[in-house]
Amino acid sequence: MLEIQDFISSNLDNGRVVGSYSLDLSAAFDLLRPDVLYPILCEIIPHDLIAVLMDFLSRRTYKVEVEGIKSETRFLKVGCEQGSILGPRLFTLYMRKLGNLVTSSDIHLTSYADDTYVLISGKDVSEVKEKIEETMLKHDDYLQSIGMKTNVAKTELIYYSRKTINTTPITVKGANISPSKTMKVLGIKFDEHLTWEAQIKDLKRKAMHVINKLKFLSKFINKDIMKRVVTSHFFGMIYYASPVWMNETTTATHWKTLNSLHYRALRSSVRDFTFKWSKDDLNNYFKRATPLKWMRYTCCKMGINLYLLNQAGPPMSTRLRRSAYINDRQPHKVHFMDTSRLKIGKQSLANRLSSMKTIKFDWASGIDKHKLRIELKKTFVDSVIPVL
Repeated sequence: MLEIQDFISSNLDNGRVVGSYSLDLSAAFDLLRPDVLYPILCEIIPHDLIAVLMDFLSRRTYKVEVEGIKSETRFLKVGCEQGSILGPRLFTLYMRKLGNLVTSSDIHLTSYADDTYVLISGKDVSEVKEKIEETMLKHDDYLQSIGMKTNVAKTELIYYSRKTINTTPITVKGANISPSKTMKVLGIKFDEHLTWEAQIKDLKRKAMHVINKLKFLSKFINKDIMKRVVTSHFFGMIYYASPVWMNETTTATHWKTLNSLHYRALRSSVRDFTFKWSKDDLNNYFKRATPLKWMRYTCCKMGINLYLLNQAGPPMSTRLRRSAYINDRQPHKVHFMDTSRLKIGKQSLANRLSSMKTIKFDWASGIDKHKLRIELKKTFVDSVIPVL
């Protein structure tokens, strides 16, 4: 999600238009063909390990039982066992050559198991549309060649731009695909202007449903257990992928909505009428940061983790390094430059590290705030100085 957001925001800052599509796969894991996977494994994995993996995929059987009557046992010639640890990894290797679609810097492909998103940038809509039709045709042909079943008619398509643009359906293999205003990427709603309006609206609906259940549940369990319930079932849901959609571009209206949901959940979990709970009381009792403080903390942690995971030098890592300024006289101090004043640019990974300048840890009760802040900064400084 962060890769997709970074590609979109960087291109929109340069005045370009971005188109994105996601092909619909039917029963993806169930159609993995061992004979197609074998030569792919031979290129990257030791032979003795390949034998183990092929044994895992072959000689599997199935039968059906209805009302005590069993069918005969049959062998499965295709498919990878779902729910296994190996499943997603093997499927990722199976789709490895999909990267051949990336023929220029204008095309970006991001995959997570059987979810694949292709992003294409161009100077205008007509150029992007032409590239999408060409790329999608190659994409569909490749998937068909490895035994996957695609439904082009169910393909999701969206155009991202700073301004409202006129879009027309694209045609691939006789199917017309109309662009939509939003696209779900692993459960998060990306809208055409990257404002996150649809995401927060959808989040509010889900959050209110959980809050009503918390109110009912608080009648039967004590406050200590409610802390765990609120953390896992409310904050675990509301902050899912928050480093993507919750950032410095969030509007005052959206912050008001998030704050309202935050305190509604906490108040609904405390049925204590002996005194009036203030907002600070609630935050301290539940050990929760406000949405704004949480955003700044997670953005900084996200930037640091991404940097450490991209030491080899992919494009994202390069942009992260460029946003760090090390003081020559005081090399232990690091500053983060805001390289773009544009609203969309604030959502690119490099620019969002500027959040480090405003981070506070006053909400982290029971923790040495000074030590936590120093450790957070040192993690980045220690890794970035040798590279610079």
